[in-house]
Amino acid sequence: MITHSDHLSELSARERRRDELRGVVRMAVPTVITLCSRMLMDLADFAMISRLPNAPAAQAAILPAQITLWTFIVTGLATVSINSTFVSQSFGRGNLRTAAAYTWQALYLSLAYGVVGACMYPLLPGVFAWIGHSPEVQELELTYARICLFTVGLSVAAEAFSGFFNGLHRPKVTMWSAIEANLINVAISMILIYGLFGFPAMGIAGAAWGTLIGVTYRVVRLGWSFASGRYAAEFASRAMWRPDWSKMKAIVRTGIPQGLQATSDVCVWMVFINILTGRLFGQTALVASNTAWQYLRLSFMPTFGVGVALTSLVGKAIGQRDHDLARRVTRIAVGIVVAWMALLSVVYLLLRHVLIEAFNDDLAVIGIGGSIMICAVVWQVFDGVGIAYHCALKGAGDTLWPSVLFIVSHWVIVVAGGYAMARLVPHWGVIGPWSAAAALIIFLGFALWWRWHSRAWERIDLFRHESASTATTGAIDPSPELMEPAAPLLETGV
Repeated sequence: MITHSDHLSELSARERRRDELRGVVRMAVPTVITLCSRMLMDLADFAMISRLPNAPAAQAAILPAQITLWTFIVTGLATVSINSTFVSQSFGRGNLRTAAAYTWQALYLSLAYGVVGACMYPLLPGVFAWIGHSPEVQELELTYARICLFTVGLSVAAEAFSGFFNGLHRPKVTMWSAIEANLINVAISMILIYGLFGFPAMGIAGAAWGTLIGVTYRVVRLGWSFASGRYAAEFASRAMWRPDWSKMKAIVRTGIPQGLQATSDVCVWMVFINILTGRLFGQTALVASNTAWQYLRLSFMPTFGVGVALTSLVGKAIGQRDHDLARRVTRIAVGIVVAWMALLSVVYLLLRHVLIEAFNDDLAVIGIGGSIMICAVVWQVFDGVGIAYHCALKGAGDTLWPSVLFIVSHWVIVVAGGYAMARLVPHWGVIGPWSAAAALIIFLGFALWWRWHSRAWERIDLFRHESASTATTGAIDPSPELMEPAAPLLETGV
């Protein structure tokens, strides 16, 4: 017999689920917009250079140049991205000043990383010579990379600031900075690529200058917000600037596994695009892969946006010692990304040739690109599952196990497996390596699902390096009464 109290309990649980769903959506939408705005900016760059007289060479050059740079940038970027976990868990614990302190340590790391990045300038010609594309493509790759190399430290600093705002459940600050920066990027790129308003036509170099200027604007914009009176009052963002080696080491210790993993991932995809695609199967296959990649970003970049939101939500829940809430918001996020990936699978299946033709009218490119889109259809849902659980584990500070998994599986399945497919079934062409990529993504989806449900992440304590006195210095009392003034932080207002 269902009693009145049972009915009220059911209504309460239903309302709680609705509130949690709304919370995930409020966090996810701005972060998805943030990542999609960058994706659309890159897509705009790709579309603009596709109208140049040397379009085939420019199309072949831009993605390898970007991936080569990201091979280096991503180490620092992924390392300091753990700042969102420290900030969100500090927020959940009620340690507001600590959130700003960790952000300063991440900024110091980004400065050091930028200096190291500038030292890589003389190595670029040798890197692109080793990749071995045609001389015309190599020249364009080098032109683009030499300019964008100076975005290294700036990109890492922007990630540190983004981790602060996302960790505090204020993703709209990050969103607006990205939108503004990307609009500036597109406008400047268009002017410089085509030589509008009296400027010289710079071609692919114009796209690179647009990126550098846009990233610079974004760092300044985020830094201004971080140091503004509002955040200085609530989080002591100006006062917590002093270097703190224990906090900096905690960021490195927890973040470096995913930094190394991200570097390994980008190296793998650099080898995949440049060697297993371009060198083994020629420029037509390279252009088809680069074109298909523009659409694949349309699926995984929004999914990463949901994942970024999920990292902060899980982190805050764990900071509040509420593991059940962490599991519930993860289930909601997984449901959202699976629905998105399934929808795009249908779109890619039905419109695969039309989508490729939008960028290139070469029939060979359209045919190969359409086949690559079929591979994407196979892995889409598994990719969404893997990204969501990976980001949930990051929110808990569980970075070492997933990083080892990613590094080993990428080199074994994609590089070794992709090369084996190219040699064993050469008549498949570039679809052989792309099939290996599909196998990797399916495997990772299952493995990360298992890791989350093993609940090993519940035993991780990110703040073990802090003494009890340090952990509470500058913190507010996390009791419900004193936490009430911080309630607006749950919203996503700027």
